[in-house]
Amino acid sequence: MKMDTEDYIDLLSARAADARAMIMFFAVIHTGLLVVLGFAGEGLQDSGTQLALAAVTVLTSLWTVFFMDDCMQDLFAIAKDLPEDFQSSNVGRRFTAVPVPVFRVVNFAVIGLIVVAELLAIY
Repeated sequence: MKMDTEDYIDLLSARAADARAMIMFFAVIHTGLLVVLGFAGEGLQDSGTQLALAAVTVLTSLWTVFFMDDCMQDLFAIAKDLPEDFQSSNVGRRFTAVPVPVFRVVNFAVIGLIVVAELLAIY
């Protein structure tokens, strides 16, 4: 099957939507955690509660890192598969110039720092 430009654009749009949905999921979960940390008071002294919050923090963050990494790899791979006229455009040149490994490391580092801060607040 030969894919045309519209197929690639549809794939880009779908994966970008996936990334936005995952970012929203991450933001809602971690905002909820911050609300719990802010208002839980003595309830956070229970080790079971602490473990549950820590597990949610770590597991949702790992899921987000892996999912976002997959989305980023797909977006950059799709952009490289687009026709020459796209690759020679300003947006296409920008896609090919982006150091994907740097994006992957920064994504992991930012989420890792958020997790460390939340775990410190929990314990």
